[in-house]
Amino acid sequence: MKFILSPDSFKGSLSAEEAVQAMVEGIREVVPEAEILRMPIADGGEGTLDVLYHILGGQKVYRRVPGPYGKEVDACYLLIKQTAIVELAQASGLTLTRPQERRPMQASTYGTGLLIKDALTHGVQKICLTLGGSATNDGGAGIAAAVGIRLLDKHGQEIELNCKGLEKLCMIDLTHVQSNFFQCNFTIACDVRNPLCGNQGASIIYGPQKGANAEEVVKMDKILQRYGKMIEQTSGRMVANMPGSGAAGGAAVPILAFANAKLCSGIDMVLNLMSFEKNLNNVSYVFTGEGKVDLQTGFGKAITGVIERAGKYGVPVVVFAGSLDLNGEEKFLRQVFFKMINPQGGLLQEHMVHAYQNLKGAVIDFLRESGLCQQY
Repeated sequence: MKFILSPDSFKGSLSAEEAVQAMVEGIREVVPEAEILRMPIADGGEGTLDVLYHILGGQKVYRRVPGPYGKEVDACYLLIKQTAIVELAQASGLTLTRPQERRPMQASTYGTGLLIKDALTHGVQKICLTLGGSATNDGGAGIAAAVGIRLLDKHGQEIELNCKGLEKLCMIDLTHVQSNFFQCNFTIACDVRNPLCGNQGASIIYGPQKGANAEEVVKMDKILQRYGKMIEQTSGRMVANMPGSGAAGGAAVPILAFANAKLCSGIDMVLNLMSFEKNLNNVSYVFTGEGKVDLQTGFGKAITGVIERAGKYGVPVVVFAGSLDLNGEEKFLRQVFFKMINPQGGLLQEHMVHAYQNLKGAVIDFLRESGLCQQY
């Protein structure tokens, strides 16, 4: 038998690489002579940089920068000749924060902006910014300031670089932006198609998971609506309603507005770079998974990409997840199997601690239950 192992990270418990290793151990226990291809994935969120480093190589450049709330964090970006890959979650990610301290009105992408600024000093001609897993909802105000875009209040003073600060924004000054920002070509890799504002926008859809209450969600959406109009008036580009402009709290909006930039699907980029489809010949199963799988959110986007591509070749996919919420609609998906890794009962935090063994055990259980594998 031949397996392709392409899980995303199990947020907060396993990296994609660790999930692959747990799957390998499970397969080896049941089918020790199986052929296994390790192809961990990511869709733009946390772990994307490591997945791309595994595929492309390059040099990791480490910097100490402000995290979402100003406390310094160790972050890195990937340098490959004249291209840099910057993962927003490295400096502005939700996993850098504790639940009790999350305040998206005060969170900033400034640390991510400093990584971009540092990459530009290396003379790169292309920057890929991967979005996802953010703690921020600042419309990219922090990124803008880091690359020299001045966001000013009515007194000509620079505002706070967060959503709260944007409430006082009266002018956008581009005179201090270095030419290398305008000359660089940006690719924005994201996993959603939400616009900046509105019922499907950044604040309403993703604000609550970043710690916003109902009142703050409404306020942030109004602030970003006004901000989006100012960005469009200054740049002449209609970016606020662009599908994907709401990714990571609108982090890429200043880049989309003022630089040479294009949006792309994060999972499509990763699967293309690893030549995923070329490896699907004679594959018995593709194993994928992540922490929570919900049909209404498109399986967390990364998993959707794997299912769609494997489906072209008639290869069955097994989705392993810590939590499943499918509402019975999975019956419409052919050759897709769902397996929850957590045992019934118990606390989520306890399950997360034992995620490695739980995933390994779920792989063993599936293979034995399938009736297609001989138990050794």
